[in-house]
Amino acid sequence: MTRATPAAFRDGDGLPELVVIPPGRFLMGSPDEEAGHEDSEYPVREVILARPFALGRFPVTFAEFDHFIAATRAPAPSDEGWGRGDRPAVNVTWHEARDYAAWLAAWTGRAYRLPTEAEWEYAARAGATTAYPWGADLRPGDARYLVEEEPSEQAGTVPVGCFPPNAFGLHDVIGNVWEWVEDCWNEFYVGAPLDGSAWLTGDCGRRVLRGGSWRDVPRQVRAAARNRNAPDFRCDDYGFRIAREV
Repeated sequence: MTRATPAAFRDGDGLPELVVIPPGRFLMGSPDEEAGHEDSEYPVREVILARPFALGRFPVTFAEFDHFIAATRAPAPSDEGWGRGDRPAVNVTWHEARDYAAWLAAWTGRAYRLPTEAEWEYAARAGATTAYPWGADLRPGDARYLVEEEPSEQAGTVPVGCFPPNAFGLHDVIGNVWEWVEDCWNEFYVGAPLDGSAWLTGDCGRRVLRGGSWRDVPRQVRAAARNRNAPDFRCDDYGFRIAREV
């Protein structure tokens, strides 16, 4: 039986499209035998998310982020000359991503926030236990990542939604831009929450990013792959996806 793709909705014109992610349980991390496995993805453990939550159908775009810039007069991040509009917002710090969530919450009266790392991986996998939401292999038609045989043609982001969604109806969870999440960085999952909540102890001078980007090779864009950086660091392949309570 084929699972129906959840319907997307938004809380207002110009705001991100959201998809309700159902509650459930999954194995977070990657086994030793997965190609590209890193020690930071260990140990694999079961995480139970008891409540649904909403997550952006796409990474936040420049069109969406620029509404926040206009309303708050915050500095506009560079688009690197690739264009704004439907391309994912890049050069956004963790602090700026949280500021955008707070602005959305004030504007709509809804509880917007960054997703937790566990919520992000659960939603990205959408029931899959393989390296990618669709299986064990990655091909150029699946996502925006660095195809090593064609590096000269791979510079920069592409508009969101250019590639098929996962089973939850989410696009670009693999590649295009790294996505900030709420959690502090921890080198391993030993002691990590098992209920899907954010891990707010450890190295909070660095925050976690997930999903990989246009400049990363296949092992770096797996569903389990992790990255981290200072919360005030900006980069041309760093963006984010918004979450909210339902």
